[in-house]
Parts: sequence; C-alpha cells; structure tokens
Amino acid sequence: NFQNYIDVFKNGDLWLGFKNSIILVVETVVLEIVFSALAAYGLARSNGKIAESIRNVNMGIMMIPGVALLVGTYGLMVKFHMTNTLYGLALLSAAGGIPGTMFMYVNFVVSIPVALDEAAAIDGAGVLRTFAQIIMPQLKAVTVTRIIMSATGCWNNYLMPALLLNKNEMKTVPMMIAQLRAADYSKFDMGKVYMFILLAILPVLIVYIFLSRSIIRGVTAGSVKG
Repeated sequence: NFQNYIDVFKNGDLWLGFKNSIILVVETVVLEIVFSALAAYGLARSNGKIAESIRNVNMGIMMIPGVALLVGTYGLMVKFHMTNTLYGLALLSAAGGIPGTMFMYVNFVVSIPVALDEAAAIDGAGVLRTFAQIIMPQLKAVTVTRIIMSATGCWNNYLMPALLLNKNEMKTVPMMIAQLRAADYSKFDMGKVYMFILLAILPVLIVYIFLSRSIIRGVTAGSVKG
C-alpha cells in the first residue's frame, strides 16, 4: 500500500532517526579509521617487544564480547557525562571497532616495503606526510572494507544506543523501529512499521550492492597478508 510510504515520510521520527544515525555513523567511522590506521602504521613499523605486546593485547581485546562490558561501560559513560550524546556513543562505538580494524591494517602495512618510507624520508617527508601520501593510498581496499563494515554495524546497532540514549530527540533508526513495534498490538500500524524497516535497510543494501567487490577484495587480501 503506497499510503504507508506517504505516512512514513510524513512522520518526523523517520527523518530525526536518519539524521541521528547518519551523524553517529560518520563520527564513528572517521574516528575508527583514523586512529586504527595511525596505530597500525606505528605497530607495523616497530619490531620491539613493546609493539609485540600491544599486538597481543589487541588480539585479546578482540575476543572479549561487548555484552560482557555493558555494566562497566555504562558506569564509565555516566561518570564522564557522555550519556544522551551522539559524540559519546560514537567514541564508544569507535573504541569497540578499533581492535579489529587495527588488526586488519597491521596485516596490510607489514606487506608494504619499508624502502618506501626510507625514500620518502630522504625526500624530506615527515612521518605523518609519509603515512598520508605514501602508505594510506595503498590501503584503499582494507579502508573501504572497514568503512563498510563499521558503518553497517553502527547503523544497525540497537543495544548500545538503547542503553545510552534516553531522550527522544537522540534516538537512532533501530530505536525508532523498536519504539514503533513496542506499541500496543491492537493500536500500532503494522504497515507503517514494515515500511519504516524497509527504508531503514535500504542504505545498507545500496552500500553492499555498489561496494561488494571492494568488501570481497579487502577481506580476501587481508586473509593472506601478514
């Protein structure tokens, strides 16, 4: 029924949820990619025991389920007054994704010859310039892959937003859908709910359709490097 689409588009909650989700995804992805890539570059170019220990700790962190940290995470966010803020949730989401992203980046960076860094240094390039202009362009496949995976996970995340965002004006798309679905069964509009769900998953479908090759290339390359 096309009237369901009209009703959903007229609903201000849809646009509010999309706005909050987009802001959250952009902030999370930028933080996760930038800090993971920089950390991975430093670790991949360091051969000392400290770097090796950090890599091992990072592997251990990846094995900890996020649900096991809920109580401590919530207490930390309350302590720093970061509940009901998109930037606080973005920091938390990025922190959760950094170990996996850094692991993938390290495996790629170690395959890039150190001679490129040395040549750039001879030409007068500093560490950050070498990273930005020499190293990062060669990490396009893994970067695109991690952007897609991070953005999709953040867009679909319900647990952490539901735990940390209590104000209606801060709710994301999954929270809006859950709110509609939680209404009294005899009163809520099923057609509206399903149209809302369809519109919510369209961005994810579009991303996978147009960038699926980059996902496969990045994951496949990452599995044989390092």
